[in-house]
Amino acid sequence: MNFRLTKKSKPLILAIASISLLFSLTVWFSANAITPQLVNLWDLNQANLALLSIILIVGFVLGGFIYSVFNLPDLVKTPLFFSLNAFLAALGNFLAAFSPNFPFFITFRFITGFFLAGVYPTSMKLISSWYKRNRGFAIGILLGALTAGSGLPYIFNLTGLPNWRILLSISSLLALIGSILIFIFIKEGPHIVKGAKFKFSNIKELFGKKSVRYANYAYFGHMWELYAFWVWIPKFLQEVHSRTNPGIDVNFYFSFGTFLVFISGALGNIIGGKIADKIGRTKFNILMSAVSGTSSLIIGFFLQNYILALVIAVIWGLTVVPDSPQYSAMISELSDPAYIGTSLAIQTTIGFAITNITIWLLPIIVDLIGWTFGFTFLVIGPIFGIISLLKLRKEPDSEKIALGKK
Repeated sequence: MNFRLTKKSKPLILAIASISLLFSLTVWFSANAITPQLVNLWDLNQANLALLSIILIVGFVLGGFIYSVFNLPDLVKTPLFFSLNAFLAALGNFLAAFSPNFPFFITFRFITGFFLAGVYPTSMKLISSWYKRNRGFAIGILLGALTAGSGLPYIFNLTGLPNWRILLSISSLLALIGSILIFIFIKEGPHIVKGAKFKFSNIKELFGKKSVRYANYAYFGHMWELYAFWVWIPKFLQEVHSRTNPGIDVNFYFSFGTFLVFISGALGNIIGGKIADKIGRTKFNILMSAVSGTSSLIIGFFLQNYILALVIAVIWGLTVVPDSPQYSAMISELSDPAYIGTSLAIQTTIGFAITNITIWLLPIIVDLIGWTFGFTFLVIGPIFGIISLLKLRKEPDSEKIALGKK
């Protein structure tokens, strides 16, 4: 059932949707937070660890592709679609908690990723249906919750839980609660547009406009950097700790440090959304890309200083993600309203497919040249993104972005 919601209910709707997304996204990095336990349990090597991160994203990409092909995010009621996928993602993650071996584990993680493709993009469509003005700020809060939820398992990891299965079960329970919250309390807003039936020409039309293409290109550059950083920064912090504090337990430094990286990104999303709505989305994203790209170039030079390494990591975490909701807002503003859900699903699907490349490449590069320069190739993404944003600003319909504050 849905409680009576009006335009005055927007703050409550945003709060409930954000809490739901925070809870649901705890399943994303729940496996990454317990990798030390999994390494000891199944004798995992570096390739296994890369697969552990990539397999969920592969599932996410496949799910997003299938949902886009059948235009499901725009044909099924948004709250129902979110709720059902959050429930199935929770179930997949819960089954992973009882895997007897690594192949079973990654299979269930793949399933978890598949259904998360119906959670993350759908949440942005849901909030866009309620917010036209201040949409960047609203989506910023939403993705701030996503970022905090992604980092929450690292705090669970500090509690001294006796078994990794408990951590996965807790994150699954939270995702289930997130599913129920949306199903009970939320409905679509007044800016929703009835979804059009699928035609194969839809996807071509979505990329037919130069402005949409440039916004997507910039987003793809952003994704080249983001998840490789999120996946491998815990390993980098472990390396820093082993060099500066040999023989001392690394768990607190890397777990708490990684949580700080995520929570700084969450705050960056919220504050950044307000700033972007004021100064313009493209200007804000160019600034964030410049700072995060610089961080990727310099962080490796602080391997011997665990304090400064963490400071740079937190600055990088603060600036690497706040541009993400602005790209989503841009797509919602530039796309045909009947295809907003599908446009967002396609954008995130291609973006996450790109992340698999950098997640896989980074440990190979580190093996070749070491951690000092290991992250530097990620700067390609921010550079490409800045160039794309500068081109986007020259397009006439870029005036649609943020009601003219492009």
